[in-house]
Amino acid sequence: MKCEGFRVDVVRWRSRAWSLPVLLILALSQFSLAQTSIFSIQNSPSPDAQGNTLNAVTAVSTADAWAVGFKHDNNLNESRTLALHWNGSNWAAVATPNPGSTPNCRNSNTGNVLNSVAAISSNDVWAVGFSFTCTALLRPMILHFDGASWKVVPSPKLGSNDNSALNGVVALASDNVFAVGFQPASNGAVLTLVEHWDGTAWTVMPSPSPTTGNVLSAVSANSSIDIWAVGTRIDQATDSVQTLVEHFDGTTWKVVASPNPLPKSPLNQNVLNSVTATSATDVTAAGFLNDATNQRVLTLVERWDGNKWSVISTPNQSTAAGAANAFRGVAAISGSDVYAFGFFENAATAGQDETLVEHFDGTAWSIIASPTRDMSQQLNGSFVLPGTTNIWSVGASSKPGIDPETGLLQLPLTLVLFSPIG
Repeated sequence: MKCEGFRVDVVRWRSRAWSLPVLLILALSQFSLAQTSIFSIQNSPSPDAQGNTLNAVTAVSTADAWAVGFKHDNNLNESRTLALHWNGSNWAAVATPNPGSTPNCRNSNTGNVLNSVAAISSNDVWAVGFSFTCTALLRPMILHFDGASWKVVPSPKLGSNDNSALNGVVALASDNVFAVGFQPASNGAVLTLVEHWDGTAWTVMPSPSPTTGNVLSAVSANSSIDIWAVGTRIDQATDSVQTLVEHFDGTTWKVVASPNPLPKSPLNQNVLNSVTATSATDVTAAGFLNDATNQRVLTLVERWDGNKWSVISTPNQSTAAGAANAFRGVAAISGSDVYAFGFFENAATAGQDETLVEHFDGTAWSIIASPTRDMSQQLNGSFVLPGTTNIWSVGASSKPGIDPETGLLQLPLTLVLFSPIG
């Protein structure tokens, strides 16, 4: 696998708001939601005329929340970091650095993307992602907000620092922060990446990589000795994507067996994008299944009960050939009050994406109403403020613009959903 090709694949899969892998771009749905949604759309700025996407959200209080992502066009070239702050009344854009920017880069092939954010206090917030320049591939990016401004914090030098990224972050204390993602090996394999902040510096932690293709996409923690990370691994024999779950017990990261509903056959994908931990015996991970045989994409939820991971049945807008349903975020008020967020593609609107929100009441998952805006929309990340029922989910919606070549260009705008009554 060539490095350049891998970079493009990961960018499209993890960070682009407007596409899953090429195999996911078919949709069929005949479902409509008539009930009133507990969520409402909050006004949020979209500072770049070429596009704006939010990938993650966190909060310190009902009057102090952050959402992060990137701004500029869909292919990420010339993309810039994007951070929005909520003060209890309004969202506002806050200046952020862009370490991947390169002056006089001839092919404009630079980018800066934030994938995840976590807050300890109003003056201690972390955001992670990746950057790239016209002379280098993906590199991990770590930003910190100290109450006054966002600054770049050095990330450890890896064996091969190119084609690496951070996808998730969890903050337990000012001297105990974990970030997860992927990194390359010298032989071209893709390895898991876990980094730790001890209050002074970031260091790389040993983490297992069971195959030659391993990516950690999200991380959540019950405590400093009970941390979960989820993602995917490649089964080389069948060229299929399998779930990957790892656990940290305070000393060592270990792979924990996780189910794969789809068989090991070429192009099948079992993907975990997000995870939320509510107790040592209750952890929920969410993602999607790309069923290549039946040409459909279905929601996927798995739950840890203290002993093993199991698949939990979740509804889909459609299960017919061509259907597309996917989760990108999951957040829990409690083990019996969990929400998953993502999108589905609606054939009634020419296959445009629409928001998808599902709820677990302790017994079963069900689709609940969610507001929509513009001609297409997706939800990418979510957060529940601990001790409350305040829930945020963020992503992007799009409206048509003018492209000189095609005449139609999707221009993403930031999208924020909020519910105080989860």
